[in-house]
Amino acid sequence: MIDWPKTFTYWIENRTLYISAPFTWEIPKIKAWVRQRSILWDQVAIGGPAVELTKHQGPFDAMPWVQVKTGTYYPGVLQLVNPLATKTTTGCIRACPWCAVPKAEGRLIELEDWPDRPILIDNNLLAASQAHFDKVIDRLKVHGWADFNQGLDARLLTDYHAKRIAEIKRPIVRLALDCMAHSESWATAYDSLRRAGIAKRSIRSMALLGFGTDPAEAWARCNWIDSHGVRVTPCWYHPLDATAHNAITPDQAAMGWTDYERRKIMQWFFKHKKAVKYRTKSPWLA
Repeated sequence: MIDWPKTFTYWIENRTLYISAPFTWEIPKIKAWVRQRSILWDQVAIGGPAVELTKHQGPFDAMPWVQVKTGTYYPGVLQLVNPLATKTTTGCIRACPWCAVPKAEGRLIELEDWPDRPILIDNNLLAASQAHFDKVIDRLKVHGWADFNQGLDARLLTDYHAKRIAEIKRPIVRLALDCMAHSESWATAYDSLRRAGIAKRSIRSMALLGFGTDPAEAWARCNWIDSHGVRVTPCWYHPLDATAHNAITPDQAAMGWTDYERRKIMQWFFKHKKAVKYRTKSPWLA
């Protein structure tokens, strides 16, 4: 399994420096870097979710050698970030207030074709048509494993979806429980996956922390997920234009969050995390 990079990705083609920036808190670092110029490149093209979310601030307006790329999905860039990753849809039908997707990608669009890879980062695959979903599963089955990396919407997951996912020999299915108001949908989705024959060890669940809930609620929600035998992945909420990583905002502090509380719950659940490795003949791993 190839790890996702924890910073921006860059490469040079024809004396143009290309930058894919996923995190808004890295924009100041990128600005300082490209301001120094280089003998290796003449101009810069930068895009990615962080650029979409900060474009109204015009962070690169004073740098005429920097071209800001927004509003376009560029095929092939994702595989430079992670060669095993692919995307079959863009956008989402939801408008969750904590999520960057509505601003960065907009409405849900099904792609007619996509690079054939086993790690899916669709924002809401289950919101796509059944025909599209079936096409995705049929192509994933060839790999013998798949990772639904960005999570599946528990509110949309049906027995049909679960049965089709179970046709993949070794799927990693990720759900999310961002608040206990959705616990019934989460439990229904979990039961569907288990009935379809998907093992507990193959089911993961993200849990949003620091958005509208205090540490006690976060612990209770993560422990509730853990009680189902599902590995919990806590995700710290960052404002959509955050300039600092893992910072405690005034709103979060008012709910009782401190950096100590944040690290305590993150470390407790991440300590159970184990690398999952697959034997594969995929040429991407060569």
